Amino acid sequence: MNGIDVRIDEWVEAGLVSPGTAAELHRYEHDHLAPPGPAPTQEAASPVPVDVPAASEQARPLALVGEIVGYLGAVLIIVAVSFLLGRTWGDIPTVGRIGIVAPLTALVAVAGALAARSAAGPAQRLASVLLLATVGLTGWLTWVIADQAIGLEERPGLIAITGAMTVVAGGIYAWRRKALAQLAALGTLAALLAVVLAPSDGRSSVPLALAWTALGLAWVGLAMVGRLAPAGVALIGGGLLATQGLQNAAFDDGTGTWMLALQVALAVGMVAVAALRRPLVLLIIPGAIGVMQGIPMLISRLWGDTLAVWGGVLVTGVALVAVAIRMVRGRGRPLAGHA
Repeated sequence: MNGIDVRIDEWVEAGLVSPGTAAELHRYEHDHLAPPGPAPTQEAASPVPVDVPAASEQARPLALVGEIVGYLGAVLIIVAVSFLLGRTWGDIPTVGRIGIVAPLTALVAVAGALAARSAAGPAQRLASVLLLATVGLTGWLTWVIADQAIGLEERPGLIAITGAMTVVAGGIYAWRRKALAQLAALGTLAALLAVVLAPSDGRSSVPLALAWTALGLAWVGLAMVGRLAPAGVALIGGGLLATQGLQNAAFDDGTGTWMLALQVALAVGMVAVAALRRPLVLLIIPGAIGVMQGIPMLISRLWGDTLAVWGGVLVTGVALVAVAIRMVRGRGRPLAGHA
C-alpha cells in the first residue's frame, strides 16, 4: 500500500470522505500510477529499502485501545455512580444533588469536546458517545433542578427536561454533523413533541401522530436538499418517525383506520421513491417496515378475515421482493447527472 492509499484510508476514518468516494480515489490512483522505469544495473542497484510502518499506521492500534479503555472507564463511572447514589441519594440535600450532577455533566461534555479535537476515527466515535451521554446528563440535571429545586408539576417539568435536552442536542449537532448527534437531535425533538401533545383524559392521539409525521417528513426533506448530514441517517430516522407516528394513532377510536391507510400510503410512497431514485435508496428501510406493519393491520381492520390478512402479507412480500430485484438489477447503472 503506497502513501496516498494510507492517506485516503485516514480520510475515511476521520469522516472527511465516504467509503464509496475512497474506493473511487483508490481506483483512480492505481489507474494513473507512473509506469516503472528501466531496471537498474547491478552496479547502480541500491539496497532494497526496508518498509517502515507509517506513524499513522502505528498509531491506529493505540487509538483503538484508547477508545476501548474510554468505553470501559465510562461503564465503570456509570456503575459506581449508580451504586453510590442509590445508597445515598435520599440523604443528599438538593444543593448537594445539583453539585454532583452538574460537575459530572460538565466533565463528560469536556471529555467529549477534547476527544472531538482528534481526527482519528476511534477518537471521533468516543467523542460521539460522550456527547450523547452529555445530552442524557443534561436531562438528569434539569430534572433535579425542575423537580426537586423548583418543584414544578409533572407536565411543566417534563417540558423543561425535554426542552433542555433538545437545545443541547441541537447545539452538539450544529457543531458536529455526526450520526449519533443527528439522532439525538431528532429523538429529543420527538420527545418534546410527545410531552407537549401527549393525549390525556381521553383526547385523541392524532395531533401527536401528525406532528411526528410532519417532523419526520421535514427531516427527510432537509436530507434530500443536502441540509442534514449524514444524509442516510436522516432518511432512515426521519422516515421511521413519519411512519411510526401514524402507526401510534392506529388504535385511536374513529380515526385509527384512516391513520393506518395514511401510513400504508406513505410507506408505499417511500418504497417507490427508493426504487426510482438511487440517492434516496435508504428510504426502502422505513418504507418496507411501514408496509409490513400497516398492510396486515389495515386488512384486519377492514375485513377482519385471517385469510385475507395472510393474503395481504403474501402480496406485500412478493411486491417487496420485486422491488428488491429491480433495485439490484439497476445497481450498476450510473446516477443521473454523474454518467
